[in-house]
Amino acid sequence: MTAPQTDPRPSPAEPPRRPAEAVEQVAGEPDGQMTLGQWVRLGVVAALLVVLTASTGVYGLLMVLGIVVMITLHELGHFVMARRAGMKCTEFFLGFGPKIWSVRRGETEYGLKLIPAGAYVKIVGMHDIEEVDPADEPKTYRQQPFWQRFGVAVAGSTVHFVLALGLIYALLVGFGLSGGSITDRYDAKWRVGSVSEDSAAAEAGLQEGDDVVAIDGERLATFEDLRQVVADKPEEQVVLTVARDGEEREVAVTLGRNPDDAEVGFLGIGQTIPVEKLGVVEGIPATVREFGSVAKLSVEGLGNFFTPSGISDYSRQVRDARDEPAATSSDAPSSSSAAAEDSDANENRLLSLLGVFRIGVDAGETGGVASLVLLFAFINIFIGLFNLVPLLPFDGGHVVIAIYEKVQEWRRRDGRRYLADVGKLIPMTYAVVFVLGLIFVSSLYLDLVNPAQVN
Repeated sequence: MTAPQTDPRPSPAEPPRRPAEAVEQVAGEPDGQMTLGQWVRLGVVAALLVVLTASTGVYGLLMVLGIVVMITLHELGHFVMARRAGMKCTEFFLGFGPKIWSVRRGETEYGLKLIPAGAYVKIVGMHDIEEVDPADEPKTYRQQPFWQRFGVAVAGSTVHFVLALGLIYALLVGFGLSGGSITDRYDAKWRVGSVSEDSAAAEAGLQEGDDVVAIDGERLATFEDLRQVVADKPEEQVVLTVARDGEEREVAVTLGRNPDDAEVGFLGIGQTIPVEKLGVVEGIPATVREFGSVAKLSVEGLGNFFTPSGISDYSRQVRDARDEPAATSSDAPSSSSAAAEDSDANENRLLSLLGVFRIGVDAGETGGVASLVLLFAFINIFIGLFNLVPLLPFDGGHVVIAIYEKVQEWRRRDGRRYLADVGKLIPMTYAVVFVLGLIFVSSLYLDLVNPAQVN
């Protein structure tokens, strides 16, 4: 960030501000009541939700409501902290676009808008170039003490982190987790979950609950290891090492061929991973540990994406989207030992809201509510961290400005309030917005043309 020089403008005692424009009001409309046009807009939203539920099921509706509530709580965090700090908030709306309904309470207008894609709160005087009524200057964001500005700026991400902690705790204690860990659940100890009729596995006498320990003496850590070994041996005889009731035995069996691809070996089993529930007290440190693990993965993922190789790989995915098959799930209960999917198919890729929605619906249909809880925990951690990127217009940009201003006040030691010249950051802010726009459009294109799925 370009370091602003000492602010030559007047101190808070003499604010040179023009009156801000009044909050939009509908002429002749009683406060809190709706016009015919607004009723029509509300009907459109309700109809869209009905169509959504009919086409995607209850999990589609839960995904939309969950995302809207999550973003609304983010903005509510900013709003509550701002009001506690004595800042003036002129608007708090759920949704964007044309207004459906609103009511004024005190100096704040609350309401609904047509597009249910989140929420927003308007706090006056967020930076030095915003013009406000001189009478409102003492209640602006920019004139409050450092810790109050800092608290408002981080409130949104804090809400996401609190939500994530609550979701992870509910998952570990209430639902249980396959493998007992979020980040290494795919490497957890697995067992035979299903056996296909008339398959090599059925011929070998495999049963649900068995552990396939090795093939031809090669130890198998994960179900994916099994898939890879079997895939290369169609109609070959192998020796399976199977553990049952604590005892291991070896059985020779001839593998079949995959019904969908005769060149791929077929054993005929699906996997299951035992679900482990934690106690109420035991779940507390485990929640913190899992939160840290997911946060670390999120930071690493963002770091890998915004590197020359990550951006190059993402650009290639966008360019070749129509030519590359979408990655498919390998967790279906009836899955057999087929060829392994390309594990790099979805690396260096950010999902659009459409992609998140699709994955959420798929996760709900295959794993139920527990899968949605896990997904929303990931989403909250990622969004909370992403919002702390130290650039405007992210919340992290306001955090950095607040810290910079505090450092300048410490250096000056004259007790005067320091205002950073945010105008110098406008070009960089425009550049960030432009990059975000490109990511939004390209990720939406990818999710339309080549939808991503989780393994």
